[in-house]
Amino acid sequence: MRLRILFLSAFFCCSSVLFSQTVIHNPSKSDFSGTLSFLASDWMEGRGSTQKGGFMASEYIASLMSLYQLKPYNSQTDYYQDFKIQEHTVQKSSFKIKKGKETISLSETDFRVTPITKSIQNETSILFAGYGLSIPNEGYDDYKNQNVKNKIVIVLKGFPSHRDTTTTTFQKFKKLFPEENNLEEIKLQTAIKNGAAALMIIDSKETFKPSKHSEDAVFHSLENSETATIPVFKISKSAAEKLFPQTYITTFEKKAQKLQTSSALLKNSTINFSIELQTETFPVRNVLGMITGKDTTKTIIVGAHYDHLGIIKDSIYNGADDNASGTSGMLALAKKWSESKTKPPCNILFASWTAEEMGLLGSEYFVRNFDFSRQKILLAINMDMISRSAPEDKTHRILSIGTEKENDNLRKIATECNAQLKNPFSLDLWETNGHSGSDYASFTAKGIPIMTFFSGFHDDYHTPNDKASKVDLDKIHDVLFIVNNSLLKFLEKPLN
Repeated sequence: MRLRILFLSAFFCCSSVLFSQTVIHNPSKSDFSGTLSFLASDWMEGRGSTQKGGFMASEYIASLMSLYQLKPYNSQTDYYQDFKIQEHTVQKSSFKIKKGKETISLSETDFRVTPITKSIQNETSILFAGYGLSIPNEGYDDYKNQNVKNKIVIVLKGFPSHRDTTTTTFQKFKKLFPEENNLEEIKLQTAIKNGAAALMIIDSKETFKPSKHSEDAVFHSLENSETATIPVFKISKSAAEKLFPQTYITTFEKKAQKLQTSSALLKNSTINFSIELQTETFPVRNVLGMITGKDTTKTIIVGAHYDHLGIIKDSIYNGADDNASGTSGMLALAKKWSESKTKPPCNILFASWTAEEMGLLGSEYFVRNFDFSRQKILLAINMDMISRSAPEDKTHRILSIGTEKENDNLRKIATECNAQLKNPFSLDLWETNGHSGSDYASFTAKGIPIMTFFSGFHDDYHTPNDKASKVDLDKIHDVLFIVNNSLLKFLEKPLN
């Protein structure tokens, strides 16, 4: 028996050594440039999840997975994970402020609303919660000693000292919250966690366009979604002044610069709101192909969302960087791993998510329907916008790699792989804890280790100018070098 144990130990050690010596060639430009150009072409009509272009893109991606001899993930016949999402459109909404005996009805140019998945009417008290942030470990908490349950929480945009970029307070919070859209999501989740009935954000705009001309009047969810959420109202500066004067906000902002907060219940004030929705259901699909590993009970995911904004008002939003770049990179890696004829230690699932632009719905559906009792996801790699650079990145050599705070090993792997490049990136290694800016968040919500790759926001983000002619193929090439070699290094160690 002892000899058998020693033999098995030696076998697994040898297997690990043998795999560490395996070469999986890094993708060259020719492995992804054509794919990116086609996905970002006008032919694909912007790859809107519920539009014709989205389905054409899914068929193209599936054809490449078949060409690369990946195994269909869900069946023996195709690579699609079909499901349905719902589009909720605001048909009618009202917003009334009651102060003592006075009732003030806001017009549709005073506010915008992102609803929940059903019509709703409510009246409740109001709590001013500063910037809506609760980060006691950083010495700042707008919710400290406040009873928020079933109240409407009203907050300011931004974070302490966000108007003054020269302060240390600004630098501290900018590092914590680099993305404005993600910051709003954090404020929403914090309000939900504290039991708020709704969230109000004071916008810098004086007025809004009528809702029938606004895309903000549309909200998406998974069909029969049970995700806990609350309505989000954005109100204009002039509407906010009907609740409290500008001096109230100015005084608060000065205190917040010193990390002091003054959240408080607005006395003798309530808000009455109602939202009436129309809901439509649409079919969508993820595209999933895999290489079967020696241990089929464990899986590593290499993923990227393939959807973009589609056609809006007759303009095609091609989405070359966002995210034809990540999708073509994922497919290039699939090609190289398949060509190697190597059987990896565990399954490698190459995933193209849909409906990321609608709220990470494709990856959320996958995780929600994954059988964790039969399989374990060891790592989820996410690539979202890996072909451009932010305006401040003058050398075009900044790369953001996000991991969870506790995953020191993944940061070490990324750093080692970056050092192997002839022209290494300046790495922005950041912690994704509490963030939800891309599909990685669907996995961190389940405690799954992640690595997410991102090369920077640019002026063409979410505009029709995000075209294939503007991508940096050298940058993609080097990002894929790090992704591929990080995956190889991760697999060198025993799986657990």
